Parts: sequence; structure tokens; C-alpha cells
Amino acid sequence: MDGTGMVMAVVSLIIASLVAIAVIYREFIHDLVFRPSLEVTFSLKEPISRETSVAWPPEAPLPSQWKAAFWPRLRVKNEGKSVARRCEGILAEVTNPNGEPDKRYDPLTLRWAIAPIERGLQPIDIARERIVDLNTFTTIEGEQNAMFATYQDPRGVPLYLEPGDYWLRIVIYGDNFKPVQRGYAVHWDGKDYKRVDMREMNEKPRSGSDWPWPIE
Repeated sequence: MDGTGMVMAVVSLIIASLVAIAVIYREFIHDLVFRPSLEVTFSLKEPISRETSVAWPPEAPLPSQWKAAFWPRLRVKNEGKSVARRCEGILAEVTNPNGEPDKRYDPLTLRWAIAPIERGLQPIDIARERIVDLNTFTTIEGEQNAMFATYQDPRGVPLYLEPGDYWLRIVIYGDNFKPVQRGYAVHWDGKDYKRVDMREMNEKPRSGSDWPWPIE
């Protein structure tokens, strides 16, 4: 190989190395440093959860009345370095007090607390430092069932919680971050819409002794 050929080979090697470094940076280092990071906060107190009113009945074209209601919500903040793309909140699992999944339920899309209300059931982008609340369910004055914040779509699965104790697994999915999962223990007696108990509990209960309150 003459001198010119040697120089061309070295230049080609350098270019290939730079391309490989650029790919590694783009695919790994850049994503690691600049990817979104969702922080999830829960509280039954305002301003995260809300006492409000809802149109009743919800499926009626012209609701006959408004009822007092309470919305337990999750607060989601993007503390990362880039926009979190196409975020969806999913009720992934409902578990009974004995630790067994309640097989009556399918995964449900939960509603983001944004306007218009129909937009809240679609995937959304969450910008850096932006805060968006995720509705979980609502308890309504005079109503025994706690209604999930989801599509009013009768698919043969319940869209509500009957009075009782449950563990909910909620997962936030998106296009450019790993799923963010949280677990919550819920006690609802079906009587006073303002007296729902809900606590973060990320370990799935295996029996009644694992709950944050006595289970009968």
C-alpha cells in the first residue's frame, strides 16, 4: 500500500469511528442525559385532589342535575430535560384484599385533568417542568359506586369500584421513557363521598395483613 492509500485508510477509519461515536451519543448518552423524567405525587388534599361537582347522570345528553363529588388525583411533573411524548395513564390492575387480581376488570385508560374533557383521554405531551394531574376515580354524593375517570363505554367490565378495599396499579406510558408505575390502597365505604381513603402502597398486598388498615 502506497502513502496515499495509507492516508485514505486512516481517514476512512477516523470517519467510521466518528460516525460510531455520534451514533452512540445519540442513542445512549444523549437519551440518558436529556430524556424526560416523570415524578408522580399523590395527596387527597387540594390542590392535587379536588372537591367539585359533576353532571348527573353522566351518560345523559342533558344532565338533570349537578352533584357534589370528590376526585382523587395523581400529580405528574416532568422534571427531565426533554418533552415526555404521548403520555397515557392506565389503570393496569385491580386487586382484592386477599392479593388476587379482580378478574372482572380490564385495563382502563384514565383521564388527564385538561380541557376539553374529551382530550383528557388521549395521549398528551408533557413539556419540561409542566405539571398535569391524572384523574383516577370520583366519589359522588348519594351514589354508592366510585366511578373510574375513563370512557363511558359499557364493554361488559365494571367502570366503577363497589364499596370495599382495593389495590390499584396505575402505570404511565409514553414513547420516550420507561413506564412509571405506582400502587395505591383504596378503601371506599359507599356512604360519604368526602371520606374515601387512598394511600400510596407500591408493594402489591399478598394478604389482608399487608394493608395499611385492618381488613375484615
